[in-house]
Amino acid sequence: MTVELAEGIRKIGFGRWYQRQLIESHLYLVTSFLCLVTVLACFEGFSLRMPVWETGMRLAAMLAGAAVCMWTLRRYLAMLDFAVRAAERSRCEKCTAYSDLELSGAPAGRLAIPGREEVGDLPPVGVRCRKCGHEWMIG
Repeated sequence: MTVELAEGIRKIGFGRWYQRQLIESHLYLVTSFLCLVTVLACFEGFSLRMPVWETGMRLAAMLAGAAVCMWTLRRYLAMLDFAVRAAERSRCEKCTAYSDLELSGAPAGRLAIPGREEVGDLPPVGVRCRKCGHEWMIG
């Protein structure tokens, strides 16, 4: 399950949230690759000389595999882009500490779950550096 950025920082910290986002997104990449292999395997055995039911099953498996492959690849790219954009904004400008963040009192916008909506800019999430106390917005 994808965890929102603000909730992830509050519960497990930015570093672990980022790591989990990368792991989950790469699982989508592996799923996409396996679906592509399934489509290619079905295509290799596809023949119009086979019984109609078998031809139909192979065609259905190829179409379903292609659809799942495209969906998981799109989800992978959206999640990876989302996590990388958040990571680019997670370094403190004053002490250059990376990912040592906590939520600040600034209002935080809700983030859309990547892949369910179009990828856009990160909604603002107020954070504070744990080392020096500098506050800024990720987004």
